[in-house]
Amino acid sequence: MKKIFLVIGASAFGLLTIAQSHTQFFLKGVAALMQKQYNESVSMFTEAIRLNNTSEKYYLMRAEAFLFLGQFNDAINDYNEANSLKTGIADYGLSRTYAKSGDYKNALLYLQRHLESLYRNPSSVIKKDDAFAQFKYTDEWHDLWQKDWHSNFDKLTEEVDYYIRKGDIESALEYLNNSYSDYQKEPCYYALRAKLYALKENYAAAIADYSAALSLNKDSSSYYFSRGLAYLKSEKYKNAIDDFTRGLKLSPENFEFYLTRANAFAGLSDFSSAIKDVEFYLGFFTEDQKAIFSCGEYYYQNADYLNALKYFNKNLKIDSANPEYFKARGKTYLQTKTFNYAINDLAMSLDLKPDDGETYLYMGLAKYGSGNKDDACSDFQKAIRLGNKLALKYSIDYCGK
Repeated sequence: MKKIFLVIGASAFGLLTIAQSHTQFFLKGVAALMQKQYNESVSMFTEAIRLNNTSEKYYLMRAEAFLFLGQFNDAINDYNEANSLKTGIADYGLSRTYAKSGDYKNALLYLQRHLESLYRNPSSVIKKDDAFAQFKYTDEWHDLWQKDWHSNFDKLTEEVDYYIRKGDIESALEYLNNSYSDYQKEPCYYALRAKLYALKENYAAAIADYSAALSLNKDSSSYYFSRGLAYLKSEKYKNAIDDFTRGLKLSPENFEFYLTRANAFAGLSDFSSAIKDVEFYLGFFTEDQKAIFSCGEYYYQNADYLNALKYFNKNLKIDSANPEYFKARGKTYLQTKTFNYAINDLAMSLDLKPDDGETYLYMGLAKYGSGNKDDACSDFQKAIRLGNKLALKYSIDYCGK
């Protein structure tokens, strides 16, 4: 009976692994690519493709890794595979690869196809692409741009971007609103206007426009992420979490939004969920100092001081000259009532950043806890002089002044 259970269990585990692991390998490949670990990235994408060869995204990403390695034939093969799964999706990648390999005839062919496709990049993006650094000096490149490839909306977007660069958001909005009747059924129009409203910090209007864009295109992860950010800025944390979750379901490789969703969870004081998101992210980016620090802070807010110390220790192992890391570990030691450790860390923080009123507040509390009332009261006064308002309460309560 036990053997049968093990066989069934192993089979079920195997099915579960096959069902889930290609996404995990894909995410590992993306993370490796982002960290310039190109051989590792190729290895991970290869395993993802072995388990699921129906996603054009997997081939596109492996092709990019091959391109960084200078393996042009392998990149071309993968881009062609992606194109066979979704026509035109890889034409820009093929053009870039041929250009880098010096095959300008094919570079021109695929760039023309790209410019005629729905995936068309703005001319400003194409012209600044380093992959075309040498191709730009050819007659073929010059002749290509004699034709106006871009739609009226592309031109509208470039004009809006010009106003944004000038910092003139009002003119950008006026210009965009004047074109409303031409694009009222285009999701990209509402997304562009929402971007302007977000820049003006008019988050209600931004949310309304992103919602309009999503009503016309429910499969855009970028719209969900952008609306989620507007919700987050509006402190509508539940709505933000819902949008980040939808976006990550569509595009799980957008790693930064695991951290952003964690921030939204923290806004609801759901620190356990915030910790899960950050630890998931850290499974791919183990040395990310900001993420490590955030995880420590979430554990601290969740009153799990031992785990908070573990993460702040990691911070200090990587960077032992950061006053914020010493302060964070010091305030955590304070919560565990290991006052001497707290004092040592807070002293280090003050050596590195002597004008931090909050650190003097923690130092005063640590000294008071260790029985050194006079020095504690002196530190509270220093904190008050540096603008820490909370120190006044402790000074009155503990020192009578």
